[in-house]
Amino acid sequence: MLLPYSTRPIRICTSSCSSRCLRYNNKSTDIHRQISVDDATNRGRLLPKVTSDMSDTHNHGEEISADTYATLMRHQFNLERLGDRLQKMENTTATIKERWRGGDEAIRDFTGTWFNKRREEMNTCFPASSSF
Repeated sequence: MLLPYSTRPIRICTSSCSSRCLRYNNKSTDIHRQISVDDATNRGRLLPKVTSDMSDTHNHGEEISADTYATLMRHQFNLERLGDRLQKMENTTATIKERWRGGDEAIRDFTGTWFNKRREEMNTCFPASSSF
């Protein structure tokens, strides 16, 4: 018996089925995997010699495949993006350190002037209460 809407026929086994029927139903679904972009038909196709962007690599003057060139360009782009992100993080870190340094100086100035006040001035800032 075949089930409708199936990508491959599946047999419904009854108690009288043989082991062949059970083996057929236990097949893996991985045999029908999708073809990915990496398995494309242009894998291994060679490009003409590329010299413009390849002048600083050890493959200079050699033919490389299209997917190797695409991978190389993708990695180069990712490295440039990572470099930009690293520069932004370093700039942010420097800005935060400057703010902390300014805040620390302000706190030192405040505490230094506060502790250097005379005792009479301290009593005017914090009057002693007799209600306690």
